[in-house]
Amino acid sequence: MSWRDSINELPREQRNLVLGGGLSQRFIRMPLDLSHPAFIGGLYGLLISSALLLPMGEFSEWNFRDWWKTFLVTTLFLVTSSSLLGLISRISVGISKRYPLAPPRKLLYPMPFIGLCWLTLEMTEIIDFWVLGAWLCLLLPGPIYIHMSWAPRWRLLSMLESNIDPFDENKTPFEKVPQVGDEELEEVVSEFEDE
Repeated sequence: MSWRDSINELPREQRNLVLGGGLSQRFIRMPLDLSHPAFIGGLYGLLISSALLLPMGEFSEWNFRDWWKTFLVTTLFLVTSSSLLGLISRISVGISKRYPLAPPRKLLYPMPFIGLCWLTLEMTEIIDFWVLGAWLCLLLPGPIYIHMSWAPRWRLLSMLESNIDPFDENKTPFEKVPQVGDEELEEVVSEFEDE
């Protein structure tokens, strides 16, 4: 039985905890190896860096030679740091065995857009006010979501894939237990094997 089938065997409350919201369910559709928290962190870094392509062009006054170098270095930094934060989240959740929490969506979801607008205004020198705040607004939502929600959920999914009950690690309830009345069938099979 695959881990996807094992989710259906869980009680409703536990199944909702494992499946999570819309964003988590999109990641659940991917194979577990590709949806590791470090990879999801790297994906977030790549998305943020692609959003910075035009503001960096304006910042470098559309000089292609400076533009692509700045973009490449920034992309490498963002992808690496976001991946590293995702890996740290996975390790800390593996140690603490914490269950997923719902992230504060009303706060986290608008933050990258606010950070992008703020950073664009900083790069174009329209405003000059604490550029570190713009970077924090831009970068923190992804790692916070991964740490609060996705890394613990990924741990539960990987336990299900290993056929371990993530809510009671001493049991493996997803193996088929013979039903009452299957003893006769088992006897016939064992007799057949003996012959």
